[in-house]
Amino acid sequence: MDKGVILRILFLVGVAALLFAPTVWAIRDAAHRSFPTIKTKAIWLAVVSLLPPFGAFVYLAVGRPRAIIEAEEQEDHEVDAEEEKDEAGG
Repeated sequence: MDKGVILRILFLVGVAALLFAPTVWAIRDAAHRSFPTIKTKAIWLAVVSLLPPFGAFVYLAVGRPRAIIEAEEQEDHEVDAEEEKDEAGG
């Protein structure tokens, strides 16, 4: 085989890996992150899986920050509910 052909193959494999890596990371992150509903999690997993590099970048730009904000809001509501329960009981 010609060295040029081998270099082109390696280049294509490298480009494919660079496009595939964010998709794998986004799927893993969405699977482990808590979302407000199971439906929301399923939708993000579908977007990331069905639109490989594009879906991963959309998830990183839109889905992940929303999940973090909503998880923090949910924690705040849980803490407030616990404080109210303690005040009422104590």
